[in-house]
Amino acid sequence: MEMPLSEIIDRYTILKLKMERLSDAQKNAEALLAHEFATYSRALEEFKSGGVSIKSEWLDDLYKINGRCWDLEADIRQGKEGDLGLEEVGRRAIMIRDINQKRVAVKNIIARETGLGFQEVKINHASADTGSYDVDRPNPTLS
Repeated sequence: MEMPLSEIIDRYTILKLKMERLSDAQKNAEALLAHEFATYSRALEEFKSGGVSIKSEWLDDLYKINGRCWDLEADIRQGKEGDLGLEEVGRRAIMIRDINQKRVAVKNIIARETGLGFQEVKINHASADTGSYDVDRPNPTLS
């Protein structure tokens, strides 16, 4: 089974962030990072050469969304929740949940517009895709 285009774009943007934000030592510790990035890059090119139009806004939006999640999670991933305090950790968790709503919306738009893959359906879940999104708004206002 092939990976859906929406997942490839999502993972590509996460890997792009890693390539840009990790230190050289961190990149070296992830031995397959460059290989994985090249693999997802080739997969995108294969879709394009197969006649699939990949909108730059999909890449840009998922890059921004995943970058925001990265920023909010960074201190928590590094075990600094004691420095942040539980209130701040909780605030960030809610923001990440809300940002994930935008992520789901973008991935579903990709699936709808290309007819490739499946839409992600969240039921009774705070990050359910309820329609459109505005990637530049701090909290999603979906309608």
